[in-house]
Amino acid sequence: MKTRTKRMIEEYLREYPETNRYIKERTLQIIYPAKQPDENVGGGRAQYKYDQSVVYTAISLAEDKILNTLKHHRDVIDDCLDDAGKDTETIIKELYFKRHPQYSINGLVVNGLIHVSQSKAYELENSFIEEVAEGLDIYDLSDVE
Repeated sequence: MKTRTKRMIEEYLREYPETNRYIKERTLQIIYPAKQPDENVGGGRAQYKYDQSVVYTAISLAEDKILNTLKHHRDVIDDCLDDAGKDTETIIKELYFKRHPQYSINGLVVNGLIHVSQSKAYELENSFIEEVAEGLDIYDLSDVE
């Protein structure tokens, strides 16, 4: 896997703890859009105009690309975490989900927080990142023969 692809997945993992907040904020932006003041003071209005705002809001929520992408990333990472073992989950939570990680992979091994060797720990981390990349349909052209 290329370094840039790995770093992109790592960035998605670092954003994961805040994803639900991002989804909520984006949903609120769609439901309550910033309204422009009406500068047509004194202008007439249609009397029997049907308000379609609820329909448009529902369509916007269903079709918003940013919102759907955030939900997709969250779901893929959730699925990968569900499939991961305890040691892999500990590695990912420590390295990517904490705002200020206390341990490196070496620190996790030395302090007995994970029960695998250092090389196996790196292998678990890399396989998790590859699994997330596959779930997000992010492929390296260098991997294709």
